[in-house]
Amino acid sequence: MDVRVCEKCNTPLDIEDECVTCAAEADGLKLLSRSGYASIKEMLELLEAQGVAAEVEQVPPRRPEEAHRPLWNLYAPADQLAQATGFLQKDWADMLGDGAAAQAAARGLAGVDLDAGGEIECPACGHRFTHPGGSAECPDCGLSLGAPSEAAPDEAEH
Repeated sequence: MDVRVCEKCNTPLDIEDECVTCAAEADGLKLLSRSGYASIKEMLELLEAQGVAAEVEQVPPRRPEEAHRPLWNLYAPADQLAQATGFLQKDWADMLGDGAAAQAAARGLAGVDLDAGGEIECPACGHRFTHPGGSAECPDCGLSLGAPSEAAPDEAEH
């Protein structure tokens, strides 16, 4: 999928070759996060409960799978940026203060080398299991770890 992106912020351009992120910034909004709808919606609701006039906007797709599961931008007004980022940082810090959440985050950051074979730890549930290499699925929680050749381009680089 050949997609043109904004030279300033690397956001995929829409069908009119406009950047939704830069357009929002021109309207006085600052980008807080870009993710799937569920996590953006959760952050939006948390910010609104704090009195932040946050907004969301769908991002044009960069990859074919994003046409079906799009990414969304979460914005805050420039004059509420410090309040919004401060609240979200505290919320995330509180969550990571929970030992189980901190361990889950560490597992997710560590990644899994499917080509190495041997014992691996599921990034979702922490279950340790042995597999022969290649494609794998956690026998405890069912998370499909896929195969290196199936990774999205940005995921395969890490």
